[in-house]
Amino acid sequence: QVPPYVHYVYGLSPTFGGAPFNFVHFLCLTSALVTLRPEVIYFHYVYEPDTWYWRRFVSDVGKSGTTRLEMVRERDVTEVFGNPVEHFAHKADVLRLEALYKHGGVYLDADVLVIRDLAPLYRHEVVMGMESQPNLDPALPPSGLCNAVILAKPYSSFIARWIDTYRTFDKSLWAKHSVATPWDLARANPTEVTVLNKFAFFWPLWDDDALRRVHRSDAYSFHRPSPLAPTRDTQFTYHLWESLAYERYLRPYDPDRIHNRGKKHGKEREEDGASDESSFSREARRFVSDEFREAWRRAKSEGLLDR
Repeated sequence: QVPPYVHYVYGLSPTFGGAPFNFVHFLCLTSALVTLRPEVIYFHYVYEPDTWYWRRFVSDVGKSGTTRLEMVRERDVTEVFGNPVEHFAHKADVLRLEALYKHGGVYLDADVLVIRDLAPLYRHEVVMGMESQPNLDPALPPSGLCNAVILAKPYSSFIARWIDTYRTFDKSLWAKHSVATPWDLARANPTEVTVLNKFAFFWPLWDDDALRRVHRSDAYSFHRPSPLAPTRDTQFTYHLWESLAYERYLRPYDPDRIHNRGKKHGKEREEDGASDESSFSREARRFVSDEFREAWRRAKSEGLLDR
């Protein structure tokens, strides 16, 4: 079955995409550590992070008693099958497939919060989730299969096929090989991959109405994602869509705010929601212990958070 390994690909740019390992990343990686209890976390990197949150996560893994952190220094992917690769996101696309083919396990983007244990899915060869259109119209096909969450057995034929499509990689086609191609492969080879519905990994989506529902409202439940979901317990993960949501919605979160339980609504609700409980903070606070909050407060008072 899918082995109990978790893979992250991170730090492929010296600027870390403008958001070095921060509180949101700490939350997401901690959610995987706590919820999945993996045997190994493989952290694939070119530039190793060195922030307070990263050092704290490394320490927490060491203290877990269940999980080993394996640091994997990767090459800078400049080409694939002779085709030039320039953007760090495309480099990460290649590395995650290589890691899954060799080791198997669960690949997660660093902005994926794990809601439920994925173990019930481990019996499948490969598991991916639909990335929906930003609405609930069941007549619309999915945009594709998002590669922010992938489960795979080692040496999977589906992953091998996917890697082989990079022989025609075109750097100008942003999501062709990461989203559209796996959907094409899944339809052509349906016995090689299990495709979960739009609610499993990536709902709510990236549109502003969805982001506000998660971060400016307490009305959404990750444990009952939609009346249209087939079951009440469909959702396994939530993709935070960091590249779109970070500045407005994610940056203001910190270990204290995540525990705030204010209930203002409408015009009285602060735009940044600093004093209010959100759907996200209600779900994520279980990964922020009182001990961690105290350590964070000390680090903040001593000016250590930016070191």
